[in-house]
Amino acid sequence: MILRLSTTPHTIAIILNFACLFLTGCVQGTYSVNSLPKQYAARPTSDFSSLNLTAYARPIPSEHEIRNGDRLELALNTGVGGKEATEEWTVGVDDDGNANLPNIGPIQLVGLTPTQAERTIVQQSVARDVYLTPAVTMKMQERRKNAIVVTGAIQTPGQLQFLEPTLTMADVIVRSGGLTNTATGTITINKASSVWDSGDQLNTVSHTTEHGDSLNINLATTSAAELAALQVTAGATVMFEEAPARTVRVIGVIGDKFIDVPPGRNLRLLDALALAGGQTYSHWISNRVDVIRRIPDKNETIRIRTTIRAAKKNNIDNILLSPNDIVSVEENLATFALSTLGGLSGMSMAARTVTLP
Repeated sequence: MILRLSTTPHTIAIILNFACLFLTGCVQGTYSVNSLPKQYAARPTSDFSSLNLTAYARPIPSEHEIRNGDRLELALNTGVGGKEATEEWTVGVDDDGNANLPNIGPIQLVGLTPTQAERTIVQQSVARDVYLTPAVTMKMQERRKNAIVVTGAIQTPGQLQFLEPTLTMADVIVRSGGLTNTATGTITINKASSVWDSGDQLNTVSHTTEHGDSLNINLATTSAAELAALQVTAGATVMFEEAPARTVRVIGVIGDKFIDVPPGRNLRLLDALALAGGQTYSHWISNRVDVIRRIPDKNETIRIRTTIRAAKKNNIDNILLSPNDIVSVEENLATFALSTLGGLSGMSMAARTVTLP
């Protein structure tokens, strides 16, 4: 006769609990929710995908307007001598917005359509006593387009082209479709000239940090108005930091489950217990909870003690969880007795399984 014994869930929970504590290392501090130092508290997560900067972004310039760096083909008939009096030129528009025409000189053309530019050239030719009855035709030969590269937690990553000399950060976010819900709110601009224009003085934008050729922006502390003034030059790379996958583990008198925290969402203690399948016993029987938290910057592990009953009464004890927290629903005499009785019952059922020789 062979006696088959089953391993009880209670035994498995205890083993997993000790295994997790072993893997996280020695606990170097035990705190209640009220005595938890601020530096050990979980940091709330914001959903930056809802950030709407449309009102702060500039409209996209018309494709028909002449811009700095464009090259134009001009045909000017002086009005004297028939078709033979037509002169053809290819001219560029400089950074000041002028096209320097032979015999006529520089003429401001930026912001004009080709038709408006033709009339302006005729008017300036007459006003400067160069030609009396000129006729001008113009067409765009080549447009100068600037570009930056946008990467990370943005709806449309890749190369972003634009006609203006620079874009603002508000322009970049709006023209790239906005941020995704995985964005942490940290933006890094590499090889960019980024300034805050306050009147005649140029200053670094508040709530940013510079590291050589890069600039870091924290969306949580930077206003929409500042984003609308922060200039990003052509050739820059704008990286929107993406949050890694976040998990919380629940163990103890509840089972052993990994819970994925949705992007842009915050997870509290009761949320984790519910997602893990709910309590095995009533909170009048199974009440105490330990949150085991590793502090990455200090390479230490702390324990935060609370209770399910307290968490149901107030949001302070319903503690906000950090990624990689371990939530341990603690064993007590009542749960031990109940699970032991359940285990004995299971053993009794298993003992009835008999294999005859």
